[in-house]
Amino acid sequence: MKKSERNEDAVSPVIGVMLMLVVTVIIAAIVSGFAGGMSDNQNMAPTAAIQCSITKTDADNAVLTLKHMSGDSLDTGDLRFYIDYFDSSDNPVQKRTQGVSTAGFTNSQGDSVSATVPYLTDVKVGGDVGDSEVNFGQFLWNPGQILTTGNAEGFHAVTDLYPADIEIGDIICIRLVDTNSQKTVFDKDVRVQ
Repeated sequence: MKKSERNEDAVSPVIGVMLMLVVTVIIAAIVSGFAGGMSDNQNMAPTAAIQCSITKTDADNAVLTLKHMSGDSLDTGDLRFYIDYFDSSDNPVQKRTQGVSTAGFTNSQGDSVSATVPYLTDVKVGGDVGDSEVNFGQFLWNPGQILTTGNAEGFHAVTDLYPADIEIGDIICIRLVDTNSQKTVFDKDVRVQ
């Protein structure tokens, strides 16, 4: 009888090469994960569907209105407005604000009051124009609720435009940015109606 012997000399190099390939694949996956943002620990931006309109009711009055249609509740204390447009000389202009305190409003009792615009118009919250709980930056903006600049003074405070400076058909870009995540929540070119 003939005795056969196995030659196992090639097993060790094959296992070594396979281990090196596995380690290389794992390192590549980790690097790819970091490069792709897998380890990103930034705050997530809230998401919301928002409708926006600018209505010029006459030569002396314009109103900006924003309606929260659906999505996450938005803390107005964390929202910043960016208003972009071209002035009468076709120069680009950008106005930034987190709400502006403005006089010239009349509450439901007929008193002259100030408000931080755009203010909340939801009567379920229980506040009247000028009350702190409806001032921008003081409430959670929930789906179904409407924000408004209220009148020409409020419109000017938010946009830096007087109603006489705009015409029906003009386009103004309105952008809302969440200051926690530095991400855009809303960005739309709005045509003046």
